[in-house]
Amino acid sequence: MTNLQLLIARSIIEKERLKKVDVLFIGDVDNVKNQYYLKKIQPLCRHSEIVPQVEKFSTFKTIQRTRYAKKIMEKYARKYHTVFFANFHVPLIHHILSCITFSEINTFDDGTNNINQKSIMYENKNISATSKLIRKLMGRKYHKDEILKLNAKHYTLFPNRTNIIEKTEGIILVHHNGLPDTNNGFKKVLLGTVYTDALKNKEDECVFLQHLQRFIKKEAVDIYIPHPRYDSHQFNGVLNVNSEMIAEDIILEYLEQGISLEIYGFNSTVQYNLNNISTIKNYKITSPFLKDSFNHGLGFDFNQVSV
Repeated sequence: MTNLQLLIARSIIEKERLKKVDVLFIGDVDNVKNQYYLKKIQPLCRHSEIVPQVEKFSTFKTIQRTRYAKKIMEKYARKYHTVFFANFHVPLIHHILSCITFSEINTFDDGTNNINQKSIMYENKNISATSKLIRKLMGRKYHKDEILKLNAKHYTLFPNRTNIIEKTEGIILVHHNGLPDTNNGFKKVLLGTVYTDALKNKEDECVFLQHLQRFIKKEAVDIYIPHPRYDSHQFNGVLNVNSEMIAEDIILEYLEQGISLEIYGFNSTVQYNLNNISTIKNYKITSPFLKDSFNHGLGFDFNQVSV
């Protein structure tokens, strides 16, 4: 899960005026951004917790995930009216749903994956009825196709884009009214990604980072904002931002100072969230090193640069 999902969850809670809300965040327990944004949503919650991802097991995966899901849910209720989540394709979510009873499922965006037809969400695995029955006996009642059929509503940041889920409702995440008209300069910002996820071959990680270093020098990039799940690498000759805040909030702080920005990113949700701000010019980075899902255009009017 991501900090963005926490922000979307908070927006849904506020929009729908939900009461008696329990929040479960699955991710890096020690990540300061995760802790920062979990604290922001806690005043709206009855109970909230962050738990680590399930370990990757080579054998008996279904049984191990069932055990882990049951352990997680020991501190939660056994029955809910509506369950909200983003990662409808993730097996651990299916196991958690199998531990509880509910009346309705609502989903929300996982960044741009829902509108990117090259993303993992659009990949379909053929699972036989026999396999599903065996998994059900071991504790997993749901799979991706069942979730999509049960889903009653999907909250999206991109209401005008084709979504993998049809029953969509728009939700606003970033409010940027009242930005100053003053011109206090101009800066170039590079938004990082999880490079090990973005590259066709993980072995190209070091080479690609070297390409990015040359790109930073060539384009005279001023600021580098790393991805929350890949924040250990630093580039030379640029301000490497280390903050509890996510990129949207960091960028809005610059805009509030009257600074115009050029933003370079890898199909980043950040860019799409801020696309309608006149003082931002967006560039999409492409490269033969990147997977198709990262090179794939999503129909936004961004300039393209190659690395």
